[in-house]
Amino acid sequence: MTPRFRVAGLLGLIATARAHAEDRYDHRGALGLLIGPGYALKDEVVNSVVEEGFAIPLTLGGTVAVGDNGNEVLVETFTLLGGRHLDLGLAAGYRGYFGDERVKTFITLELAGHLSPQFTVGPRAGLGVQYELSPTVGTFALLAADLGYGAALRFTAEVSVGLQLRTYLLE
Repeated sequence: MTPRFRVAGLLGLIATARAHAEDRYDHRGALGLLIGPGYALKDEVVNSVVEEGFAIPLTLGGTVAVGDNGNEVLVETFTLLGGRHLDLGLAAGYRGYFGDERVKTFITLELAGHLSPQFTVGPRAGLGVQYELSPTVGTFALLAADLGYGAALRFTAEVSVGLQLRTYLLE
């Protein structure tokens, strides 16, 4: 092996080691995409008629990191599949993380609006854990509940899993 190849190989190893040493999992400056399915229990009261049952929530959302600690503002759309009616909704709020390592816990505090089958608005809160597969991909599990009031009174509790894909364009 010539000295030139040895130097190039050594520089490559140093660059690779340096890149791995700088991996971080704090979400600072990140834009994210949330996707995932779950399992939900829904109770809805419309004109004294109770509709209850299980549904499969499908979520698609976006996140923007705020501040220096990597917490995020998020907007989500969701669909609850199952039951007699298609349930469509939106939620927006805050996701606060605890920890900077690969495994971290989080809370979500949101305002949720269900657009169909009956229009309702109310708070949504959740607790979760996220595991960072890489600095740009994380997988999470979430336990959340929302209470809505409007054309109906509704309660939804869900457990979901998903992926968060991130890019660091804002950094």
